[in-house]
Amino acid sequence: MSLLLISVITFSGILLGKFLFKKWFNHLTIYCLVFGGSVFLYEVRLLPYIELTPLTWFIIVISYLSFLFGILTIISIRNVEKERPLIVEKSDVSLKIFTDGGKTLKYAIIIFSLISLYSAYDFWKVLINQFGSIPGVLINSRIIYSLNVSGKLKGTIPYIALFGYVAVFLVGIYTAYKGKFTLLTFIPLISVILREIAGAGRVGMLMALVEFSFSFFLFRHLLNNDISNKYKFSKLNSIFATIILLVFFIGAASLVRVSRMSDKTENFTGASSTLMKTKENFIISPSVYLYLSSDIGVLSKYLSSEGEKTNIGQNTFLTVYTFLAKLDLVEKPPIYQKYYKIFAWTNTGTYLRELHADFGIAGVLLGPYLLGLLITWLWFKFYENKNLLIFAFFVFLNIIVGLSFFVIATRILYWATSLALITIFVPIIEKIASLTHYQKS
Repeated sequence: MSLLLISVITFSGILLGKFLFKKWFNHLTIYCLVFGGSVFLYEVRLLPYIELTPLTWFIIVISYLSFLFGILTIISIRNVEKERPLIVEKSDVSLKIFTDGGKTLKYAIIIFSLISLYSAYDFWKVLINQFGSIPGVLINSRIIYSLNVSGKLKGTIPYIALFGYVAVFLVGIYTAYKGKFTLLTFIPLISVILREIAGAGRVGMLMALVEFSFSFFLFRHLLNNDISNKYKFSKLNSIFATIILLVFFIGAASLVRVSRMSDKTENFTGASSTLMKTKENFIISPSVYLYLSSDIGVLSKYLSSEGEKTNIGQNTFLTVYTFLAKLDLVEKPPIYQKYYKIFAWTNTGTYLRELHADFGIAGVLLGPYLLGLLITWLWFKFYENKNLLIFAFFVFLNIIVGLSFFVIATRILYWATSLALITIFVPIIEKIASLTHYQKS
């Protein structure tokens, strides 16, 4: 498929998203941007990738159309029921969580961030005791990554790192509410980064960035519809903070990349001369291009292989299978996905690979359709009802879209467990905020 055709389809989808939802930041636009961008980068062929099979193109196209039809299903229903407008109307935005001016929310973010920071400190301490020093930890990043992913390496208090993702969700809301980025905005994100650097991982960093982005921008949409207060956000503050965030995340991810490749060089035979000029670059290099573009090739290689033996839903609901395995109810599923050689060996093949492995062709048809349908339903449900529990599911389903070019987000332990914690703590925070306001009045 030509680069021009890919570009036309991608930008058409982005514009259609803006037309349907009247906002640039929406799930259709994001899907087209991240998935279309990944396909475009693959077809640029700065590395000698394999040719995508006709079946791969077919799967990519029908899954996109299914996602779009899911969106259009809800919009069509609302169009038939004319008393339910397609445009979210402006209204009075009064939320329990802000009845005390956001003080309880602020303290909750601080508490969860401190727990997350302690988790990072504790994990670094364990690693330093094992490998001797901070340089020793970084030098042994590949070993640490393998042990960390397999669950053989943990801090003294397991699972408390999950509170970092609760804080990230809440700080997205708080930052939008305050109308500016503050020091508090960065603390939860930094806590996640520090923990991920220790474990030589990048998926957690990426999920935190995507989670914050959706939490922040989607909540801004709500505040922009408030008729009781004119919402303003400092553009200069936003630009400056965005640059800082990108520097933090790209720098941290690059540090992990360099550490994990400390005993190798990026000598990608067959890479274009333009790409090879960047091999000594800390941020942009052949391996970065590989990570951003290779997933489509893995999907193609997987589809042309003999398939993978998995239980129904094993990848999509990996967290559930892992929990059941601890109860000896099922066999423990493999942590690592199968590697395929598309030029270099790599193992992430977009969310479509997991859906196909778990459910066959029905997965790539129904999975994207249900995803588009549910997110669109939640879009209208949240902006009409203004319920933060609905918002939590709204954001986390959007995370699946944001990471769709890479992996299905539900496969990540942090996705399901942090969502569960959020649904527990949000009502408690709302209750405390209401009581605090009632006592003062």
